[in-house]
Amino acid sequence: MVKPQEGFDSPSIERVTNCQTGGATEDELMIERTIEDIAEALGPHGAAPRRCSVLLGAGCSISAGIPSASDIVRQIKVKFPAAYARAASHDYPDCMAALERGVRRDLIGAYIDKAKINWAHIALAQLIDGGYVDRVLTTNFDPLISRACALVNSFPAVYDFAASHIFNPDQVSEKAIFHLHGQRDGFVLLNTRSEVTKHRNHIKPVFDDAHKGRVWIVVGYSGENDPVFDLLARVKTFEYGLYWIGYGPKPSKHVADKLLGRECGAHFIGGWDADDFFVTLAQKLQCFPPRFVTQPFSHLKSMFSMLTDYNAPRNDIEDAPNLRQSRFDVASVVRPQLDNLIQSREQSLSAEYHFLAGEYERVVTLFEKKNVKKLSPKDADTYGWSLLILGDRLHSTAKADDNRAQYRSAIRRFEAAAKVSITAADALYNWGNVLFDLSLAVRDGAPEVMTRSAEQLLRRAVAKYRDAIAKDPSFADAHNNLANALTDLARVEYPRKDDGMLREAFDHYEKAIQGTQTPDIVHCNYAKAVHDLARITGDLRLYKKSSTHFKIAAKFNPNYYSVFWSWVHALSDLARKTGSAKYYRASFEKYRRAAEINPTDIAAHHSWYYGLLELVKRSKGSKKEALIEQAKSVSREQQRRRRRQMRN
Repeated sequence: MVKPQEGFDSPSIERVTNCQTGGATEDELMIERTIEDIAEALGPHGAAPRRCSVLLGAGCSISAGIPSASDIVRQIKVKFPAAYARAASHDYPDCMAALERGVRRDLIGAYIDKAKINWAHIALAQLIDGGYVDRVLTTNFDPLISRACALVNSFPAVYDFAASHIFNPDQVSEKAIFHLHGQRDGFVLLNTRSEVTKHRNHIKPVFDDAHKGRVWIVVGYSGENDPVFDLLARVKTFEYGLYWIGYGPKPSKHVADKLLGRECGAHFIGGWDADDFFVTLAQKLQCFPPRFVTQPFSHLKSMFSMLTDYNAPRNDIEDAPNLRQSRFDVASVVRPQLDNLIQSREQSLSAEYHFLAGEYERVVTLFEKKNVKKLSPKDADTYGWSLLILGDRLHSTAKADDNRAQYRSAIRRFEAAAKVSITAADALYNWGNVLFDLSLAVRDGAPEVMTRSAEQLLRRAVAKYRDAIAKDPSFADAHNNLANALTDLARVEYPRKDDGMLREAFDHYEKAIQGTQTPDIVHCNYAKAVHDLARITGDLRLYKKSSTHFKIAAKFNPNYYSVFWSWVHALSDLARKTGSAKYYRASFEKYRRAAEINPTDIAAHHSWYYGLLELVKRSKGSKKEALIEQAKSVSREQQRRRRRQMRN
């Protein structure tokens, strides 16, 4: 949950924190939409959600174990080679036409009978139960949508339009499923081109009714070799929009030409399989997951509530009407057990699901009014980490937007997580990070200037880091950030002196080094703090110690700009104190490396230039002339970079 982050530069430190329409044509803009557009179209507009008709094709059943039309054609080629050879063409309708009617039914039925309910149909059932979808038109023979609805205790009417052509829109149930080509166990299954073509006029009234005042969603349907597509293509305008969901990134040519290529309110959304599409849409509309996942015992109890009370006869005695006392309630054992499970286990199951789904607010809602000390270890872990993740998000937003209210909200999350023993150390650490960042924020863009309010916040951050370390003495990031805070606080005193605060910071950096996963950052921070003390004391040994840690940091991360830029300051100070050309030249090398790492940087060349002039004053003869030429070259490069910045 934590990652390295740069802070302001020398003499400061870095902390460890947690934390395409361009070029599109007018036609492309007309047809392209996102799943967010669909969720918005189906969301409440007034008292109730907008009604929706869904057209399902074979692609919705593939993950359930039912092959696509092209896969069935390949099966026919293998299992019925003679029929395949005599087919008028090798597409699905003609290959099926080459088989006898009973063989077709057996071929399809074998797959349907073994199919499992997939999550596309479960999510669609949730959309039906939630009132978002009230018409499902399917070209599939399988009963997966009916089975999925029954699984979530929703029971829309089912109409088989291959077996009966009678349609009275006034008598259609509020929620309805229409099998346009028949059902697995129906009397008629329409497979061939001639069968479905003759059937087109019979199903037209169904389409007309499904069109009225509704959004259209088409999923898993190719529109090839099926007159059903012609009924959609003839619609002049989809008043509330039609969304064609494609598996590939682009629509097929006939869909693009006949449906999407005209201004009729039809839009294409590519890159979705049926499972992911319906689940994601249901999530966005707050009707996923189904209750049998998050509240399985309550779901089962609701199923029992649909049953009448009944006392069944016992098997071990001969029952008679006058011996009713010998009978027993068939649900008497299950019902109280369900109540016990609801009380003892269901909340934990719900919380675990919501955590895995990334629904951390829902986890917090489940537990926030509970006594934290009475939560099971697993529930406490789920609750504590949900609070940490939410706090981290708020912290990131607060930093990005400089939003003080978000900082306070993040603190409240971490404060709550600190009461959970399993997450206490992480919560206190992150709480300290928020206070540290808030301390920087109140300095109004001048992090090197310590205001009274900034100092107060920083001292509170120090206290939280100490509390985190008390909970977990080996917490490397907490040691690092505590050392950073102490280094920052050491700048408060003026004139500055060696009062032990920086030396305490050194101890924490040493402990951080032992367990850190970001040694480059810790060594760089350590080096800067040592450089700070070297400036205060004038101790040359400290300057050299600072360089040692910069060198280690650079070894771990040779492209770490802050290492070389801060290293330059230490070497330049050492060069001025000693007058040694060796240290001047070492600083020039670090300037060069910093400029290489950041090609747009001009600060390095600026300081490099003046460093060269300092050495020029200390040099003579040919060495002096060479340094002057080098200074001119550095100045030219600085000017070149500055001009480039101005052009950009």
